[in-house]
Amino acid sequence: MNCLIKSRHSNLSYLYNMKQAILIIFILLGVFSCSKKVGTNPDLAYSDNALFDSTHNSNYNYYQNNPGNLLSGTNGPHGTFKLRFNTIAYNALTSNGKLPLNSKFPEGSFLVKDVYKNGVLDIYAYMYKRNGDWLWGEVHSDGKFIAKIKDGPSVCAGCHSQSGNRDQVLTFNFY
Repeated sequence: MNCLIKSRHSNLSYLYNMKQAILIIFILLGVFSCSKKVGTNPDLAYSDNALFDSTHNSNYNYYQNNPGNLLSGTNGPHGTFKLRFNTIAYNALTSNGKLPLNSKFPEGSFLVKDVYKNGVLDIYAYMYKRNGDWLWGEVHSDGKFIAKIKDGPSVCAGCHSQSGNRDQVLTFNFY
C-alpha cells in the first residue's frame, strides 16, 4: 500500500513539475516574443524593393473603379496605362474617381501606374505618401529599376509639379 501511495505521489509530483515547466516555457516565449527589438532600420519598409513588392497587391482599386480602363498616356512620358490606388488613397477620391481640387492625399496613400508596351505590362511607376512627401519609383515588371526612390524627386517631381496637378497627380487633368 505504501508503494502505491508513493507511486501515486510521484506521479502527481511529476505532473505538477511538468505543468510548471510548461508554464515557464510559455512565459519565456511570451517575454521574448514581446521584447523583440524594433527593426534596426525602419526605413526598410519604404525601400525600393518593398515598394516594388507593394505594386503587386491585387486589392487596389482602379481609376474610376474600372479595371479595364486603359488610358492612352499621350499626355505624359509613361505611355498607355492603368492607374490603381490603395484603400487610403482611394478613399480620398470623389464619386467621379478624382481627388478634389486643392486637396492632398492622406499619409500612406499608394498609387501605382501600370504602364503597358505593345499590350503587355512593362513598367510600374509608383508614388507613396510618407511624412507629407511622395516617394517615387519606376521599375520594369521584371524588377529592374529605372528610377529609385532617391532619384524620384529629381526625375519625377519636375513633370508632376505642372500647374493644375492635384497633389502631384496629373491623370485627373486629362482623363
